[in-house]
Amino acid sequence: MTTAQTLQYPQPNERPRRRRRRRTFIVSAVVIVLTLIIGIIAADRIVDYTTEQRIADRLADYGDAEVSVEGFPILTQLASRELNSVHVTADEANYEGVDFTDVNAKLYDVPTGGSKPIGTVEGTAVLPHSTLDELAAEHANLPEGMSFTTVDGELYLKGSMLGQDLLVGIDPNADGRRVVVDATTIKLGSAEFSLDRLPGFLTSEISDIVIDLDFLPAGLELTDITATEAGLQVSLHGSGVSLQ
Repeated sequence: MTTAQTLQYPQPNERPRRRRRRRTFIVSAVVIVLTLIIGIIAADRIVDYTTEQRIADRLADYGDAEVSVEGFPILTQLASRELNSVHVTADEANYEGVDFTDVNAKLYDVPTGGSKPIGTVEGTAVLPHSTLDELAAEHANLPEGMSFTTVDGELYLKGSMLGQDLLVGIDPNADGRRVVVDATTIKLGSAEFSLDRLPGFLTSEISDIVIDLDFLPAGLELTDITATEAGLQVSLHGSGVSLQ
């Protein structure tokens, strides 16, 4: 005897329910992935900030520096024990007893530990007039009472002679780790003379003035010099540089 079985057909609501479950699973997966990504980015930025603060603290002996670690992510850079690029700026700084202003430096391949030197350094800084006076007094024989100043974007030595203002126009040049200053003109009161028209005994003390910058970190050299209203802006470049 056979018994008839009732055929079961899918209920109308069953398929849409499965689709909703699948859609919910995809949305949940996307949310989880985005949460993980945001968490990794947040962690990387926190580590970035603490690394910048740590570098600034290490530079505190030289001045109050603003530090920016460039490149993303920093976590992989720290894992390799080397930062790709670090940007350092400071309004004022002092290195080996010498004052600088407007320091702006890019450091590449910066080790995060040990005594390994910095791969490459490029930067600019201003040697104020007062610093130039001190360096010249230490490394050159300037005439007594003369000091550096800037007039209309040109560097001069100023003093007095015969009761009148004396300005000696000078042309500074970069020479490795030295600033070589060549006198070009002399202004006495309203009169101006070219140095090559004057006897050598009158110009010997202001010709070929050399200011040594051997106190700079080993590996750094001057690449350019520009007169500014505040002093001399020097451009620096070097490889294998150590601040130790």
